[in-house]
Amino acid sequence: MKKCYRVATAFLTGFLISASVQALESDQFFAWGKPIEDSTEYLNAWVWLTVQSALDAKSTDELGDCEAAVKEVQTHLQHTIYHPIELWVISSELVDRVPRGEKANREYRSKYLLSETYVLDYARSLPPSPTLQVNKIRFGTDKLAHFFAQGWWYYKYWKKRRAEQTPEQLQSSLFQYGAGLELSRLGRYMTGVFSPADLEANHQGFLFYRRMCHADEPLLSRQNDRWRFSRKFDFMNYISPKWDESWNPNVYSPQRWKGIRSTIAGYCQALNSGWVKAQRAHYAALDSPTTTEEMIRELVVAGEIPDPQDYDITAVCGLTDGR
Repeated sequence: MKKCYRVATAFLTGFLISASVQALESDQFFAWGKPIEDSTEYLNAWVWLTVQSALDAKSTDELGDCEAAVKEVQTHLQHTIYHPIELWVISSELVDRVPRGEKANREYRSKYLLSETYVLDYARSLPPSPTLQVNKIRFGTDKLAHFFAQGWWYYKYWKKRRAEQTPEQLQSSLFQYGAGLELSRLGRYMTGVFSPADLEANHQGFLFYRRMCHADEPLLSRQNDRWRFSRKFDFMNYISPKWDESWNPNVYSPQRWKGIRSTIAGYCQALNSGWVKAQRAHYAALDSPTTTEEMIRELVVAGEIPDPQDYDITAVCGLTDGR
């Protein structure tokens, strides 16, 4: 019996660790109206320095072809639990974010979307991710982890199957793979949250890794027997309003939704503020349909998930969004 208990405990611990890779949740509502300086320049610089340093640390013979170079780079961008860019952001004086500082973090933990908790709530054991800003678009640092981690998983999935599937089939199966992760151990199963915004970040991370070697102008090139990372990398090419969960709403389990709905309802009055109106108008001007969005709609039509728009703040507040 004791042996069985130890095995079960070890299995559960391993499962929780692997699940926590992207189980961190964020709350862009909490950041509404709070000033955040743009961090595009610093984030781009961190990625370039991290990638180029990884390449410089290996000889050309060690790295070989472009795929070997990408694999080496990936080990410096993605870790098992907390990812390097997340750890850097929350400790950096360069990257502005909400919350920032011990007092603000305590307030955040008491007020963010998952603050209404229940017995054995796994998600509450994890620190919520702060919100930062790129190109006047706000998102949680967890999206950067999705970009580099699930983006890599997508890329490996794509490489294994691209020779045996049409582009359309591969696009569909790639989405199903990501949606399966979000519906299981990285999303609803562990935290009661299915996040379309996570899936958008996953897909953009996949495009980033694919562009390393498979593009008209690859991000990696061989110059004078060294691998070089392009200075043209820019997060602005990947981040969209769909990364902001106050704009691109999550789907919640019934148990989770009760507390979430109450918290979101507290922001109904803020919808009339000048800041929120301007932000949502900015998002509406930038936003455009994506493949991920279309495929989420297919899941809704098939009855596999509820409609995310039913969880949007405009639905909670009884308003017509007009999107």
